[in-house]
Amino acid sequence: MDNNEALEAIRKEIKEGKNEIAGPMIMDLASKNQDDPMTLLTCASMLLTIGDRTNFPSIISVIMGHVPEDADTKYQIVQGLISLGALKDAGKILADMEPSDKIHRARAAVFHGTDRFEDALAALGAMTVQEEVDRVLKVQALGALGKHDKAIALAKEILSGSTTYRAGRCYISALVLAGREKEAAKYAKERMKDKSADGYALMAFYQWLNGNSTAGGAFSSKALKIENKHLGALETIGLSFADKGSFWEAKIAAGAINEIEPGSPAVFRILALCKD
Repeated sequence: MDNNEALEAIRKEIKEGKNEIAGPMIMDLASKNQDDPMTLLTCASMLLTIGDRTNFPSIISVIMGHVPEDADTKYQIVQGLISLGALKDAGKILADMEPSDKIHRARAAVFHGTDRFEDALAALGAMTVQEEVDRVLKVQALGALGKHDKAIALAKEILSGSTTYRAGRCYISALVLAGREKEAAKYAKERMKDKSADGYALMAFYQWLNGNSTAGGAFSSKALKIENKHLGALETIGLSFADKGSFWEAKIAAGAINEIEPGSPAVFRILALCKD
């Protein structure tokens, strides 16, 4: 059985809820691929998916012992580690990499995730060209530092040139963090008037952010009826289920996200709340 066949067999066991079978299969595959960091990253991701945090660090340790010199492969490993929440390990690899916009972006993500918000802003500031994702991260860093006026102003600027779910979510987050919930609610209601998947998903996110998991789940369901692969709605419904202790349903949402976008950090944000 080659790696692809082994991975498919593991996915089948996970999908059927047979984690007690999937776990040893994952570790067996990892033991046979100790010099293949990309396969090991997939194994690590699967361990988190089944809630095995005991063996997870050992696989990350093996990955860190087999980091190749090739810059492109290094970057892929960094991206994988960031998605898995192994931020300090990603940071160790990034420290020796030649600076470029994508390296600055990755460093900013690591700094932000480890609460080094000023460093995150500095990394973003070193970029030649900032994309929407970078400006959204800047909003988050500014908000975390309590610079709410600057965060909201930048979020509005992003919105002026974009109607994406990510831009809307960024604006809602900035307002709520600043204690301006009424403005966030008003914006969410305005976006919901078009009865689009993004509109319902943004209202779902607003409700969840304000501690109303029931409404967050309900509006997410409306979004998913329109667009069943809406990543934002899937994340919010997963977080809402997890908040209510419905871990099985939360894991189903996480699995759906992973099918659409393998290695998405949203998967692990949901799984982190699943305590069973």
